[in-house]
Amino acid sequence: MGSERGGTNYSLTEIFAIKFVLADILIIAVLLFAGPLYALAITALLVVSVFLVWYLTQRVGPVGTDTADSSRSDRERDPVTKLQGRYAAGELSDAEFEAKLERLIDANERADAAGIETADLELERSE
Repeated sequence: MGSERGGTNYSLTEIFAIKFVLADILIIAVLLFAGPLYALAITALLVVSVFLVWYLTQRVGPVGTDTADSSRSDRERDPVTKLQGRYAAGELSDAEFEAKLERLIDANERADAAGIETADLELERSE
């Protein structure tokens, strides 16, 4: 969004603020020169465009740090990532990690062969 020469990067909030200021100027100019119906039509188009941008950012995913947060929550739900986190934290030995990883891979292969969705499966059995 920033130019390569200027190096200015605007946040999504700053872009919306700039858009609203420019929209206000445009609406006032149209109201003064073209009449109230044109100003009303442009106001409606701007409101629809802001809603569309908001909807698309919510649907596609936020830009910047919010994307990292959503991908982090996806990784936290991933059984392999949970296992790797436990191993990195020192909760599991090398042998335990390898055994659990092998069991997880085998379970995924069996589930795939059976046509079962594995996204909601847990890493370990409840005791």
